[in-house]
Amino acid sequence: MTDPRPTTAPVLASDGLTRNFGGLAAVRDVSIALHRRELHAVIGPNGAGKSTLVNLLSGELAPTAGRINLMGRDVAGEPSWRMAHLGIGRSFQRTNLLGPASVLENVRLGIQARHAQASGLFRSAGKARDLIDRADAVLARIGLAGVRDQIAGTLSHGHQRQLEIAMAIAGTPQVLLLDEPMAGIGPEESERMLLLLKSLAQDHAVLLIEHDMDFVFAVADWMTVMVDGAVLADGKPETIRANVAVQSAYLGGAA
Repeated sequence: MTDPRPTTAPVLASDGLTRNFGGLAAVRDVSIALHRRELHAVIGPNGAGKSTLVNLLSGELAPTAGRINLMGRDVAGEPSWRMAHLGIGRSFQRTNLLGPASVLENVRLGIQARHAQASGLFRSAGKARDLIDRADAVLARIGLAGVRDQIAGTLSHGHQRQLEIAMAIAGTPQVLLLDEPMAGIGPEESERMLLLLKSLAQDHAVLLIEHDMDFVFAVADWMTVMVDGAVLADGKPETIRANVAVQSAYLGGAA
C-alpha cells in the first residue's frame, strides 16, 4: 500500500532523471516529487548519488536523460542561475560564504543577485534601504538578527550553516535544496536547526540530504532512500524504518 501524499501538485518533480559520467550512472532513473509544506529527506550511503541529484535539480549539472518539472514548467538542462531566478534556492555541503563580509552583507548580496536588474546591480547597492530591510527580515526569520553585523568568517560553524540557509531563502524561492546542513554542527545546535527546518517547510518545498539519521527521522515528513544512484524505497519515516531492504542496505539491521 502506498503512503498518502499531499493532493496538490508537486512544486518540483523529476521523472526518469539520469546522469552519466562516462560509463558510470551516478543517478539512474530517479523520479521524485517535492511538495510545499513537506520536508522530504533523501538518504543513502556515500556514493548513492544524493548530491548529484541535488546538482541536477538545481541546474549545477545537466541531466543525461529525464525531465524536471518546476511549477508546471520543464526546466531540465536550465543553468543554475536560471533555476535560482525561477524559484530554487540551495545550500551546499561546504559553507559558501563571503567570509570577510558581515552577516548582513552576505544576505543582502544574495537578495540583490536574484532580484536586481542587471544594469543596476551595483548602483548604490550598499545604501539601498529596501535591500537592507529585506535582508534584516531574512535574518530575523533564520534567527541571526543578533549577529547581523558580525563578520561571517568569525561565526560559529552552526551559525555559518544557518547563514547559508538565510542566503538560500534570500531570493524568496519556492523550493529549498539543503545539502547536509547539519555537517559539523554539535548536539547543542541541532535542536535549533530542527526547529528552523520545520519552520521553513511551512511555506517551502524542502529537500534535505543528511547523514544524521536521528535528526532525519525527527524532522522528515517523507523520505527517499537511494542506493547506487537509484531509488530503493520511499515513504513516511516509519515506513522507511520498517523496510527490510533499507535496513539491509543502509540502516544496518532492524531499527
